[in-house]
Amino acid sequence: AVVQSPPWLLRLLTPLFARHIARELSARHPGLGPQEIGALMRADLGPSASPDHLRLVDAVVARVPSEVEHDPEKPISAWVLVAANLVPLAGVLWWDWSVFALLALFWMENVVIGVLFALRMLCADPLDPALWVGKLFLIPFFCVHYGMFTAVHGLFVFTLFGGDKAAIQKLELLEAALRAAQRYDLWLPIGVLVASHAFSFLWNYLYRGEFRRAQLTRLMAKPYGRVVVLHVAIVLGGFG
Repeated sequence: AVVQSPPWLLRLLTPLFARHIARELSARHPGLGPQEIGALMRADLGPSASPDHLRLVDAVVARVPSEVEHDPEKPISAWVLVAANLVPLAGVLWWDWSVFALLALFWMENVVIGVLFALRMLCADPLDPALWVGKLFLIPFFCVHYGMFTAVHGLFVFTLFGGDKAAIQKLELLEAALRAAQRYDLWLPIGVLVASHAFSFLWNYLYRGEFRRAQLTRLMAKPYGRVVVLHVAIVLGGFG
């Protein structure tokens, strides 16, 4: 006799199977998008496909890696981010911002990005039980590791470039950031940058479904490119 798995177990494991199948099929058919891969799977199953099989196809389509997805609406958030980054450019050209003001704003944006990427990791494919096991380790690790780098860079930015001794004497990074925002009137660019990153998180990641295709390790590594940029700027400034 054939032993069948209970329906609840199949539904529980469907996201895990769908993620693996999506990666395999996208690697095997690199020129196909999500809908084309779904049509290929439905053709292989034939007209007699069961509801469970069709549910698996839908789950696979939702989890095809983003690099093979051709989304015409994706440039919307890109244009929003470009517009947001024009504000610091305006600060340099017309508002006479100093190097410290730019580095302080860059550091504050790193903080915002770190918080949002922790949320991205938390929201990644919430129906996949295997991912929750990884989240229990990777999210706290990211918060501590990224937070440590950001805190150290903040101390250097506010003391080396801003001359704010209280930041390192009392470890008052938040207070130092508020003082810098008040001194250089950074509230508008901070608000614009926060709004642009929040829009990308809400529109692309949640509403457009990127969270179903997200990979924890890639999410965790992505913000560190900005950390390296700020690190190089601090080193050059310290020796300049």
